[in-house]
Amino acid sequence: MLAVYKKELKSYFTSVIACLFIAVTTLIAGIFFVYYNLNNGLTNMYAVYECLFILVFTVPILTMRIIADERRQKTDQLILTAPVTVGKIVLGKFFALVTIFAIPVFIMCLYPLILSAFGDMTFGIAYTNILGLFLYGISFIAIGMFISSVTESQVISAILSIVVLLLGYLMGSLTSMISSEGNILTKILGAFDLYSPMQNFLNGMIKISDIIYYLSVVLLFLFLTCQSIQKRRWDVSKKTIGTGVFSGGMIAIIVAITVFVNLIAGIVSEKSSWASIDVTSQKLFSISEKTENMLAKLDTDITLYVMSSESAMDDTVKKTLDRYKMASDHIKVEYKDTTRYPNFYQEFTDTAPSGGSIIVYNEKTKKSKVVDYSEIYVTDSSSYYYTGQSTASSYDCEGQLDTAIAYVRTENSQKIYQVEGHDEAVLDSTNFGTSSNLTDIIEKYNCEVESIKLVNKEEITVDECAAVLLLGPEKDYTKEEAQVIIDYLNAGGSAIVALENTTSMGVDKPNFYSILKEYNVEVLDGIIAENDASYYSPQYGPFYAFAEGITGYASGLTSYVFTPYTAGIKEGSNTSDDIVYTALAGTSSDAVLKTDAMNSETYEKEKGDKQGPFDTVACVTITTTKKGEEDEDSDETEVSSITSNLLVFGSVYSLSDTMDEYVQGSNTQVVNNALSEYIDTDVDTISVPAKSMETTQLNVTESGSRWFGILISIVVPVIVLIGGIGVWVRRRKY
Repeated sequence: MLAVYKKELKSYFTSVIACLFIAVTTLIAGIFFVYYNLNNGLTNMYAVYECLFILVFTVPILTMRIIADERRQKTDQLILTAPVTVGKIVLGKFFALVTIFAIPVFIMCLYPLILSAFGDMTFGIAYTNILGLFLYGISFIAIGMFISSVTESQVISAILSIVVLLLGYLMGSLTSMISSEGNILTKILGAFDLYSPMQNFLNGMIKISDIIYYLSVVLLFLFLTCQSIQKRRWDVSKKTIGTGVFSGGMIAIIVAITVFVNLIAGIVSEKSSWASIDVTSQKLFSISEKTENMLAKLDTDITLYVMSSESAMDDTVKKTLDRYKMASDHIKVEYKDTTRYPNFYQEFTDTAPSGGSIIVYNEKTKKSKVVDYSEIYVTDSSSYYYTGQSTASSYDCEGQLDTAIAYVRTENSQKIYQVEGHDEAVLDSTNFGTSSNLTDIIEKYNCEVESIKLVNKEEITVDECAAVLLLGPEKDYTKEEAQVIIDYLNAGGSAIVALENTTSMGVDKPNFYSILKEYNVEVLDGIIAENDASYYSPQYGPFYAFAEGITGYASGLTSYVFTPYTAGIKEGSNTSDDIVYTALAGTSSDAVLKTDAMNSETYEKEKGDKQGPFDTVACVTITTTKKGEEDEDSDETEVSSITSNLLVFGSVYSLSDTMDEYVQGSNTQVVNNALSEYIDTDVDTISVPAKSMETTQLNVTESGSRWFGILISIVVPVIVLIGGIGVWVRRRKY
């Protein structure tokens, strides 16, 4: 086999075909790499995407002569009579072609390394794309070799290979045109769909079934190539069993084994989460551990009706639905093509949901909820202003499904009150943006956010309200309003408090702060300037402070806690064992509390300023023991405990969408973690934030773009081509 490998490799490089293939493939990949990645600073491997189609035409040029040319020149007689098995001959030729194909693939492996010099590069997705391209390419080579073995004409071999590979590339679209629901014919044709498995690699998912599919295609067509050569190697009498019968029987067996192996691989990949690896940075195709735990506890059947045919459904959503089915036997997924079942939705809702929407239905409670397709992808409306079209900025299928499943299971819903009437900064979208991220997290707990004014409330009970939001008042509360909140908390309520200390700097708010003092939280008036360069935004300055989550609700975050224009907070003097104060995030010791920030001349400590460190996010838990009535029979007194909770942010702007998205949703994730304990429901209720779909933008310098562009798209292909021509000319001379 090694001798055949060396012979074929040498013959390809002395005939220019190998160098031409490498040069053309590298040139095309380089052009797209330069245009998309270097010029536009994108991290997606568009070079791989474009090469998928180009290989339909370049691989047949590479494989057309591998066996057909030997048959034309009659040199195949040497192979047919050689003292070596046909399998080794075919493998030697195949590995020679794979080696040639691997050279441009190896050059593409350098692309992510080049891009990493200009910013954060998602290596997992990039190299998964390249792995898929390699498997896709070697399956093309195996098919091209087989076609080359059945004809003596290189031209016919190339044309037939192009036709067959093009059909394999387009088969997914062709089968969906035949039937959107799928039938026996589409399943048979789908076995030759060479492109669809590649989509998983492009999206950032490695599935065992996809790897097995491409490897099985390679092995099957290499076997068929061996059979094609074998039929010409032996001349068996018709009185004995003929090679045609032998070959036909073996082909049928091998094809059956190939189909069986792929069926098993498909079932395993569908049923087992370990059979697929999600390499995306945001784990778009996985579900969180919280969701898996919630699904594992399901005790009722939940059906997810998808308003689309399975073939037309969004591939990312399909993968998420598959994960839900894997996680629980109580989850069923049914696809309802709206063209065939236009009125199916009427059993569950009066308004027709958009295509691709999901109706979540509980068989036991008969409750249902629609997850509209427009809610699955969160749209970046600002992109419309710049590009003329809105783009999806995040993916929220898991969060929406979890909310809907909890809703159809629960017997009751709760409210969260958001206090207004004090010029709350969080309601002012002209400052740092809206707080829709915060609202979205709350609604995923199936809680209704209701705005109230304390002037109209004599009391708030824990039965009517799961928590209150006191977000950025610029004016003080009255004593009566503050007492309503204190009484509610003393009765076992929970509150999320965020301070506004910029616009209202210098405004005295003793009544509002009395709520915090009741819970041993002291507010330090002023604005914190973080002077440790590692913990503030260089784009905005020291007033935009970052902090690492310390513990509790702020542990395990994907990024920093971001507290712009934050006040300082600290534990008060009450040392009661019933009060547990926990700092969740804080500043460095270099931080300074600027007591007169607007008139400061420096971020460093000046007269009247205070030296850090300070807390910027904290939580407080108070446990109160209450004695009930005495039991007459046992002479014992019933004892119960009431737990009150307080979560405090030093800056209300931490909860604005703009600041929250700056740190990948870490700020509102702290709130999410707190609410998971504050909200008590009759079923497991979780809130999973939307997953960002925005790709990292690289800051590629003009000189870097120019020099790397010239090297990748011009110098390398030209050197390879000139080298190949030089070898060919030299060979022609001698």
